[in-house]
Amino acid sequence: MNYDDKLEELFIDLPEPPSEIGCAKGAVSVGKTLYVGGALPLAEGRIQYPGRAGVEVKLDNARMAARAAGVMALSIARKELGGSLNGIRRVVRVDGFVASGADFRDHAKVVDGAGELFVQVFGVNGKHVRNAVGCSSLPANACVELSVIFEVK
Repeated sequence: MNYDDKLEELFIDLPEPPSEIGCAKGAVSVGKTLYVGGALPLAEGRIQYPGRAGVEVKLDNARMAARAAGVMALSIARKELGGSLNGIRRVVRVDGFVASGADFRDHAKVVDGAGELFVQVFGVNGKHVRNAVGCSSLPANACVELSVIFEVK
């Protein structure tokens, strides 16, 4: 399957990934593993759906934030792989961090917003293991931040 064509079929335009900040890179390849970290729900240089799930951000919008962070993770991966997602074999693991109120319990439902994106793009190769973790805040008042591990060809 051609994953770049699949993005077009799904009408997904990958944004330009942000510049590296400090000593951290957006992605690192080690052997046949690509680690993408710090993917935020950025579009046109702005955080989408800022705030905390269950407080300022409703569940459906938090899921959209996770999807947007997933799109950013794909953008970072594409850049690291030389401009194409076709070097990806499968999505291995997704760690989703959800800024939320103390009583919020739907972290997994939020992170599913990204997981469903990966299955849409990669089919059965988008199925992955995942962690969905709640936290009190994230950089730039983001609702979601993702780390994604890909197996590459």
